[in-house]
Amino acid sequence: METQNINYSDYLGLQHILNAALPISAEPLETMFIVAHQTTELWFKILIQELKRINNVPSDEHPSYSPVIQLQRIVKIFEHLNTLWSIMTTMTPKEYENFRGKLGAASGIQSKQYKEVEELLRKLPKRWNYKYEYHLLDIENAFKKWQFSHMKAVERIISDKGGTGGTSGVGYLKAAVDRPLYEIYEWKGW
Repeated sequence: METQNINYSDYLGLQHILNAALPISAEPLETMFIVAHQTTELWFKILIQELKRINNVPSDEHPSYSPVIQLQRIVKIFEHLNTLWSIMTTMTPKEYENFRGKLGAASGIQSKQYKEVEELLRKLPKRWNYKYEYHLLDIENAFKKWQFSHMKAVERIISDKGGTGGTSGVGYLKAAVDRPLYEIYEWKGW
């Protein structure tokens, strides 16, 4: 097998990635805000890949396949995503206000990948609840912690203001946290 002569920067597409955060204000923390959301979308890409694979694997009885590893990986990704919210909460409301008005209607509610992740998560119990209920509880818990951390970060930064995407802001996010992930499968999780 022939190996390609490729360097680190080219392999990772660093020129594209590092030039992808384009602030529209003079607020230095806008770059952090953009990178946190871009990073989230990159991890959503991985979650979609993992969730599609685990939802579509031909058989959980295949001798070389163990869904436990993938189920645990999904939990770890949500735990990692939680760290982004703790970084975001270092931004003060004033710093956010310095660029929020320029966002227009741009909002996380428009994330197609988030919607796909949630839809794929909801499919897991139909396929795996009979054998891996404990791991599905871990996934629901990790996902709900991520949603809760998101809501608390927004609450800290924008307080009772409406969301940029036309939602009620924190109220909308609280309702999402309170909505069970697996309700349609008659399994309430926690």
